[in-house]
Amino acid sequence: MVQPMPIGHGRACIVIDDALLVPERLPAFAEAYREDFQPAPPAVFPGVHLRMPEEFTELLHDVVREHARHALGTRRVLRSASRLSLVTTPAAHLAPTHWQPRRLRAFAPDQCMVVAELFLFHDPTLGGTHFFLPRVSPQQVEQLEHDAEALSPEAFSVRHAITAGYPQASSASFTHALTVPARWNRLLIHDGGAFRAPAIADAARLSADPRHGRLTLQATLACSRNRVAW
Repeated sequence: MVQPMPIGHGRACIVIDDALLVPERLPAFAEAYREDFQPAPPAVFPGVHLRMPEEFTELLHDVVREHARHALGTRRVLRSASRLSLVTTPAAHLAPTHWQPRRLRAFAPDQCMVVAELFLFHDPTLGGTHFFLPRVSPQQVEQLEHDAEALSPEAFSVRHAITAGYPQASSASFTHALTVPARWNRLLIHDGGAFRAPAIADAARLSADPRHGRLTLQATLACSRNRVAW
């Protein structure tokens, strides 16, 4: 089943249930290559990940073209990458970039970033994905993003009155807009410019075990935008 879910500000998340014919192969692959998972840079991802072969990532291009091309206004996939990922970082140890919703932007005006996320765990209480809308000016959002990367956790907390933790609800800077619950073999496709965060209510339950942890396949695709006819 394919269902578009509105986020707001003209954006939507395309939700595809039962996305893969044999989804069990990916957790089995993750288990077989468990020792090859590497810690991600703390500011980039709060856990460990394993880069997937380019040939596998290219299989996702057809899925994006079929289900999300018109909804997201994409034309061609220019480049892409995918990883199997496990969120493992305790809330208290998060880098400031993860204390608030994040986005992924394309800096070329004729391009956009598309994010695909496939849930590969059976326990829905490990958390789906939250989406948020900014409630402050673009300049203030830019400042938040800059400070999250430039300041120490202590300095960032003092300056913005934000404490360490996975975003769960509306805040002074963001309004919670949508939560897509986790479900085994559920694929989410959305514009990378949408602010999002993993819906992790109990970080103590996170695990580095691919068979029991919050295992996802995450892909980013840089795409050209549809041309506008004048």
